[in-house]
Amino acid sequence: KCDWSSDVCSSDLAMTTRTTNGAAIGTSEIATNLEMLSYFAFDSSTAEYVQFNIQMPKSWNEGTILAEFVWTHPATTTNFGVNWNLQAYAFSDGDNISAAFGTAQNVDDTGGNTSYCYISANTPAITIGGTPAESDWVIFQAYRDPAAAGDSMAVDAYLLGVRIIYTTDAAN
Repeated sequence: KCDWSSDVCSSDLAMTTRTTNGAAIGTSEIATNLEMLSYFAFDSSTAEYVQFNIQMPKSWNEGTILAEFVWTHPATTTNFGVNWNLQAYAFSDGDNISAAFGTAQNVDDTGGNTSYCYISANTPAITIGGTPAESDWVIFQAYRDPAAAGDSMAVDAYLLGVRIIYTTDAAN
């Protein structure tokens, strides 16, 4: 979902789990007010992945982006750290879709209470792989790195969405 007027895109279950080491798709109903959550469950011992794509607007400056992760977790009593990662590749007309993603950037975030909404800080600047151009189609890959020093949570982390922040160089 993109709000081109505010230069922000977010992706929730427009995501697709990878066939190889993909995160499990799940839903949960919150007991008190019956909110339904759709999420991807990322394992605490194996890196798992989801992907999503966005056709970037003409106004994107083809530069680096930032990302924030919206997530929650099931019951656990200690060790609430999660390490989220994002990488991407930009495709122009006629490009080979089998291309290596750009370098992933990551952010550690800390949960705590079961079924609370957590929104990470921004990642460092992410350089999108390829040669980004105006209106490119960009594939993003998000994953949890349970081997990272900042990832200590012993249960699945439930990814609810990813917010993409980018800079524009034109009004429309």
